[in-house]
Amino acid sequence: MKHSVAHAAKHAAPRTSRFANRPQLPLDYFINRANALSLYRQFIRATRSLGDFQARWETVRWVRSDFERYRDVVDSEKAKTLLALGQRQLKQMHATGSLIGGDSAKWRGKKRTE
Repeated sequence: MKHSVAHAAKHAAPRTSRFANRPQLPLDYFINRANALSLYRQFIRATRSLGDFQARWETVRWVRSDFERYRDVVDSEKAKTLLALGQRQLKQMHATGSLIGGDSAKWRGKKRTE
């Protein structure tokens, strides 16, 4: 017994949106979310300059846990404050990374020459 596509669609349960029971979020939320994801990627890229494998992965874990902690922030002002704090910490990381130095060639896909 074959059923046509139209017959199956007529008897299928109506689909509900996964956002149906959630409150509407302001546009600022999505802008701040995009900025937070961009900042996260910048942090991960910044860890490439850390020479020590262990230091890099500890830093990645720290960054990830910090971003996870504030994942559900919806308040626009709080999110902007957190993003500004993250930008300052990223600048500090860049400054520290340039002081630490190390052989970062292994993180950038280059062969080490010895």
